Amino acid sequence: MVFKGTRPPLKLSENDIEKLTKINNSKTAPFREVERAKIILTYNDLKKIYPVAKKLEIDRPKVERTIDKALVFGVDEALKDLPRKGRNRKISDAARVWLIDIACHKPREYGYASELWTNETLRQHIITNCEEAGYPELSKISGGTISKILNASNIKPHKIKGYIKKRDPHFEEQAKVVLFVYKQIEMVKEASLTSENLQVVFISYDEKPGIQAIGNAHPDLNPVPGKYPSFNRDPEYIRHGTVSLLAGIDLLTGEVHPKVSERHRSKEFIEFLQYLDSIYPNNKTIIIILDNHSAHKSIETQKYLLTKLNRFKFVFTPKHASWLNIIESFFSKMARSFLRGIKVYSKADLEARIYEYFNEINKMPVLFRWKYKMDSTPGDISTCLYCNNNLETQY
Repeated sequence: MVFKGTRPPLKLSENDIEKLTKINNSKTAPFREVERAKIILTYNDLKKIYPVAKKLEIDRPKVERTIDKALVFGVDEALKDLPRKGRNRKISDAARVWLIDIACHKPREYGYASELWTNETLRQHIITNCEEAGYPELSKISGGTISKILNASNIKPHKIKGYIKKRDPHFEEQAKVVLFVYKQIEMVKEASLTSENLQVVFISYDEKPGIQAIGNAHPDLNPVPGKYPSFNRDPEYIRHGTVSLLAGIDLLTGEVHPKVSERHRSKEFIEFLQYLDSIYPNNKTIIIILDNHSAHKSIETQKYLLTKLNRFKFVFTPKHASWLNIIESFFSKMARSFLRGIKVYSKADLEARIYEYFNEINKMPVLFRWKYKMDSTPGDISTCLYCNNNLETQY
């Protein structure tokens, strides 16, 4: 008597067979997937469990489980492990909440000298205090379990991330003014107007103080093919002092105007304004976006501006929000590319190198474009204050 199988045949599509064959022949797929793909393909040919188990030399129960999953859930699920219930939690939800609450406070609050938890310090504190808190199940907790509990709540008590608190109560209003200027610049560009067609100049200005003039105590060693892939530098260095950079970007041409000096007081700022006044035609209004540094609002600066009525218009960024100023992005790029690792012989050498750097970038100026919240800033060509040749000073 021939034994008839009780399980129906599998209905595999051409895509299923192609996928299973690919997995079966794979040398990188997990072993369990390869084995299950082989079982399904063999059952599709032989139609019975026992011949499959005998041919592949696999336990019959394993073949039955794989085929049953394929019949009920489909081929894709048969290749995977079904979700399991798992063992019951040994650590209660209340104990987890208590542990997380400790991690969300600084060790200093519990009498330790440290500012941040380490995994071991946190573990020892939990073990020492868990029974008194009513959670004895934590008395043998491991560092790995603590990490899993904290990761599940996305808590990282060993790290510090920076944030900037909004200290300016008028932040939104002042930010809108800055964004409006950027919007006007975009509309000027869309109208294909050049700086010669306008009676205004847009300058993004800031200072970069404390640029260190550092020199090598010993010369750098150049790369050697096949031996030293990079420049080699001795860690000793010589300090020659610091300089300050005052710079402004013409937002319509991309040209950067630099001024290197010893300091960045009102005197130096006024000298920079005088420089801008000398290079732009007298009939143009110079609109400058800048931060709230004291030199920008000092009595000396105000006295100078009174001698140049309607020549300069200042647009201040909100307090502690100088990131709204485009030139900050330029300074960041400058620090990461040019200033990183620069070595000089003196402050005069550093000053010369800085001017040389600006001469190079001004040969191929880059037009910076502001994108943050520009879509929500209202305006079109018809409302552009600067898109005509008969511009009056309306800003």
